[in-house]
Amino acid sequence: MNPHEEHTPAPTVGAALLVLLALLLLTATTVGLAFLELPPAVHIALAMTIAAIKAALVAAVFMHLLREAPATRLVALMAAILLAIIMLMVTVDIRHLGGD
Repeated sequence: MNPHEEHTPAPTVGAALLVLLALLLLTATTVGLAFLELPPAVHIALAMTIAAIKAALVAAVFMHLLREAPATRLVALMAAILLAIIMLMVTVDIRHLGGD
């Protein structure tokens, strides 16, 4: 929490409902992708990307990441970059192992 703030308010009901709708839509998209005939590498890349977006929504709204100190946001950004690199490595590995 930012040391200059004594109290960080909870997200508003509207923001929470908007995030809920986005999470439900993204979950439905993930389920819908399971029924498409795509290469396994594409399935995994899309599913992991959707999961990362959902995690970012939760972190930004419910963990108050948007109102945190810049150093805290930088750490979260570095974690997101590392996640993206790992997602890319997994996708490349699946393609390399013949997951077409």
